Amino acid sequence: MSINPQILLSINVPTLTPGDSARSSARNTIIQQLASELEQHEFVATWILHDQGLDDVRLLTESISLPQEISLTLSQKNQQAQPALFSRTLSDLQSRSRNLGVRITTLSTNHSIKDRNLRLLVKHRISMVNQHCGIHSGKKSTRVMEPSSLRFGIWEVPAPLQWVKQLTNPVRELVLKSNMHFKTPRAFQHIQIDIQAMLENNISILKIKSLLRALNRTRLRGKIDVTPIRSAATLLRHLQTTNRQYFQAA
Repeated sequence: MSINPQILLSINVPTLTPGDSARSSARNTIIQQLASELEQHEFVATWILHDQGLDDVRLLTESISLPQEISLTLSQKNQQAQPALFSRTLSDLQSRSRNLGVRITTLSTNHSIKDRNLRLLVKHRISMVNQHCGIHSGKKSTRVMEPSSLRFGIWEVPAPLQWVKQLTNPVRELVLKSNMHFKTPRAFQHIQIDIQAMLENNISILKIKSLLRALNRTRLRGKIDVTPIRSAATLLRHLQTTNRQYFQAA
């Protein structure tokens, strides 16, 4: 079964900075420009939101008409250690997000999900776990090409490459380096656009737009697929079933 290399596209959105109107304005401008660029290319991405008040969910749904994936972030360590608290917090986020017309299918966190909490994810129909929530996640960026399987049909998202640190290079070189990593027809690569890193390092939105346009050209040539994180779960389940049937037939 031949499958195009999968680009899992995510966008890390920092919360608004209290009292810093200039930074907040710059952040919102980047969000709106990215939303416009995604719509132009008909890209669907995973927007990683850290705002527990869900104001950023409202901002995003107002900024883009093409449905995107929203991934909310749970970052408190005690929530992971205490199943009851984890369950209440997750249920609350899911309930409030549904009221805004959003269903959470990928959970972002800066801590590993305990095995006893994985059943809660199944209950809430969450199939992907993303531990890579921006430049301050506390985890090194590694070149992990494939999602790793947890339990109960839940998968962990591969780490993104350090794109922001490489954005001083020409965009074409970035894309060529990306394509060189696709050694197998079932490769996944997680590309994260980190708005917080863009603000801290004064990265121009033009560089990100050029990257997205280069990815779109590659996609139009049939070389890659560009998808949100949630799409990986469907493909992984299909590959798992296909492999199982293949080995049984053999």
